Amino acid sequence: MSVIYMDRSSFNSLDENDIKRIYNENKMSLERYKELDDQYIGKHKMLDKVKSSNNDPNNKIINNFCKYITDAVTGYFIGEPIVYSSASEDKEFLEKITNVFEYNDEQDENAELAKKSSIHGSVFELLYMDEDSNIRFSKVPANQGILIKDAALEDGYLGFIRSLHYLDKNKQMHILMEFYTSTEVWYFKGKGEGSLQLVSVMDHYWQDVPVVEYPNNAERLGDFEGIISLNDAYNTVQSNTANLFQYNDEALLKITKLGEVTTNDIREMRQKGAVILDDGGDVSWMLKEINDTAVENYKNRLIQDMHLFSGIPNMTDASFGGNLSGVAISYKMWSMDQIVKIKERKFKKGIQRRIELITNIFALFGYTYDYRDINITFKRNAPQNDLENAQIATMLQGMLSQYSVLSRINGIENPQDEIDRIKQENEDEEVSQGVYRNLASAFELTEDELNE
Repeated sequence: MSVIYMDRSSFNSLDENDIKRIYNENKMSLERYKELDDQYIGKHKMLDKVKSSNNDPNNKIINNFCKYITDAVTGYFIGEPIVYSSASEDKEFLEKITNVFEYNDEQDENAELAKKSSIHGSVFELLYMDEDSNIRFSKVPANQGILIKDAALEDGYLGFIRSLHYLDKNKQMHILMEFYTSTEVWYFKGKGEGSLQLVSVMDHYWQDVPVVEYPNNAERLGDFEGIISLNDAYNTVQSNTANLFQYNDEALLKITKLGEVTTNDIREMRQKGAVILDDGGDVSWMLKEINDTAVENYKNRLIQDMHLFSGIPNMTDASFGGNLSGVAISYKMWSMDQIVKIKERKFKKGIQRRIELITNIFALFGYTYDYRDINITFKRNAPQNDLENAQIATMLQGMLSQYSVLSRINGIENPQDEIDRIKQENEDEEVSQGVYRNLASAFELTEDELNE
């Protein structure tokens, strides 16, 4: 729902009624998130358009630029898996973190978090322990959560309220609400609005509020919020154009000096495709004029503005084709890259907090790790000139570490794994050469004989 700020002393004094009050005061923001969800799935204002007359066509054409923007920027940002490595080369710690991530299908989780953050402007992630004592994490949409932060510390988490609504078989509304602190979880239940009751309070072992926020930007605005009105205007012009074409297809026939005819005469002339007129008679269609040039110019301007104000390039532009150089691609992707850099900084903080919470659980089992030891590397899912990248990587050999060089090559998800494979292959090769030379020595072959 929102992020609110509170001083720590006021938070520590919250009781059951205070929590319910905070929930009721902030649930009105639900309407904003519903509108944003509707825009993404294609439920635009055009669908509510009412015909001015029963005889007029009423096409409702949806061109969903909102979905296009979110899908494009999310794919560019997180389409490639995040790469993790240990700064201290602590393979045990890295393996434990990797196992937790794989258990939670972390790559898909990250993609869904990024998408929801792009739509709503923010998204939450709740960490918990399942029945088998495995660490789990699950996204919480912004319309289901209220994060309480320390007014004195921007990144200080004080509490989190999560709410779920569902209907039973009798269509009775039920509400489940959870209130998380750094040590406890308060569980509320209710039927209908204003009926929440505290059911139980339980301890947890995360040593912090087990929630992570992934804001899209500092303002917590979605990626397409600024172009909704432009998208509506484009839908309108497309629908109106379709209406004009349909109107002309069903146009009335204007006939002068037809003479004395009956309804059957008109029906017969229509079937035969001929009209018999008196002297001086005329036939024409009553059409509405369509200025194709003006319409197309208007549509193109709307498209340009939507790409301009969203920062998302037009991937259908003919100039994107061909084997572009890395520099050319960078220039075309520059605006989106600036947006994604902001996303990356916010998302990286979220991932770091996720790892910190996981290490808190590890500590309960006697494993002490520093969450800051894990390096987090993002890779852009951008068009690549593979030949150019390979040439650059070759040129950088000896100037940068193997890790840095391999990170530049498209298709290598984890440079450290690749380094380990190269090392193992070299060791295997040395062993093979040793065995070969030992055999040669056993047979007392000379160097020349060995090379024949």
